[in-house]
Amino acid sequence: MQRVISSFIAGAFFLASACAQAQGSFGSSFGTPELLPPEQAFIVSQPEADVIVITIAEGTYLYDERTMVQNDSGDILKTQRSESTMYDDPLFGPTSIHKKALRMKVSEAPNLMILTYQGCADIGFCYPPQQTELSFSR
Repeated sequence: MQRVISSFIAGAFFLASACAQAQGSFGSSFGTPELLPPEQAFIVSQPEADVIVITIAEGTYLYDERTMVQNDSGDILKTQRSESTMYDDPLFGPTSIHKKALRMKVSEAPNLMILTYQGCADIGFCYPPQQTELSFSR
């Protein structure tokens, strides 16, 4: 009987310890930090007719290969991009990513462009591909 009680107490201590550890620095009892919605994780701006800037929130990153600009006919436009870094992604292996910001200068930018991008949170959640139309009157 004493062995059963000791095992129960040890199990309860282990469970309490695991719950406390799961809280981590985010304060959640389930260990899941709050996930930003995509429009807050990746803020798109167009300061000039041929420049697109994506500000990337702390704790998230943007895939270089999954970021493209197209015209309204669907043709992919050439861009000059800020420097990316290599990252060993759990899903895709070594891949180029951007943190903090991505600046793209679009060659021969039309008045209407379609930006498609995808990124992930460092906690392992990947956002679905996002798409937005950008227009700039000259």
